[in-house]
Amino acid sequence: MMRLGIPAYRLPRDILECEIEEIKSIGVEIRTNRQIDSLDGLFGEGYNAVFVATGAHKGTRMGIEGEDSPGVVDCISFLRSVNLGQRVGVGDEVVVVGGGNAAIDASRTARRLGARKVRILYRRARHEMPASDEEIEAALAEGVEFEFLVSPIKVSNEDGKLMITLVRNQLGSVDNTGRRRPEPIPDSEFFVSCNTLITAIGQEPEKSARFRLPQGKGGTIRVDPESLCVDGGRIFAGGDIVTGPASVIEAIAAGRQAAISIDKYLGGNGDIDEMLVQQEPVELPGLEEGERFRPQMPCLLDGVLDSFSETELGYTPDTASSEARRCLRCDLEEKEERQ
Repeated sequence: MMRLGIPAYRLPRDILECEIEEIKSIGVEIRTNRQIDSLDGLFGEGYNAVFVATGAHKGTRMGIEGEDSPGVVDCISFLRSVNLGQRVGVGDEVVVVGGGNAAIDASRTARRLGARKVRILYRRARHEMPASDEEIEAALAEGVEFEFLVSPIKVSNEDGKLMITLVRNQLGSVDNTGRRRPEPIPDSEFFVSCNTLITAIGQEPEKSARFRLPQGKGGTIRVDPESLCVDGGRIFAGGDIVTGPASVIEAIAAGRQAAISIDKYLGGNGDIDEMLVQQEPVELPGLEEGERFRPQMPCLLDGVLDSFSETELGYTPDTASSEARRCLRCDLEEKEERQ
């Protein structure tokens, strides 16, 4: 998913390749081009434990009329095709429906493919978008337009272009996500045309039922939250297949959590940590001093849309050292909330 779902300007492929090679160098065997339809078959090959981490690679459908029209594509399929090096034409005008980081990735990728006008449509207000602020700002800097409090209700083909029927929303009562529910405003329909419509409203696991494991909401797998074990046996699961779509670092954390449990299951003590550097106590600066000298990340400014080169250029050694010495005061927000 890191190779095919994240654009290269956010995750350079040479860095990803180095990480994979490092994993292989410590004795991990990686087999590709093999579909697993039965976990019993793996146990029959002599494996003692299995960790299921097949992710959530299937785009969620909008459930509206005309979403199967030519020119409509889900975000995951779109990014996969681009990252595989396939020739992907998007035309001059692209509309992206959604408000997460995947929607931002799709919009910025479409700009790099030559789209003159790219617009993101989101059903709530900007402050309720799940996308990170820095990603939103980067998209704005690259010419992506945003329209908030709108929802698509129909897609049709007219004269070789897509015509999207939209309705304007107003925010109502708070729903189970803690955000105010978008409610359509009567008689507020309007139309937007485009060459390509990319839907980025969510992802779900694909074919997880074939493993015959306890199913949760949206095709996820139910596990013990502490051990990530399935039914107390020799099968473990984690990442998006358990939580639904989340971040890369959360999936990595689940892998570590499962590794501890699997080590214990196989007779170990669960200690998977390795001390790489001797840790020494360091006196940190006070809050004001630390925040005052926060360095800014240098970014690529010229020719940013001409390629998929990394946009964040990274700190110099001196700047990185300065940032490492700065007091972050991770507890500050919590203290302010209590006050």
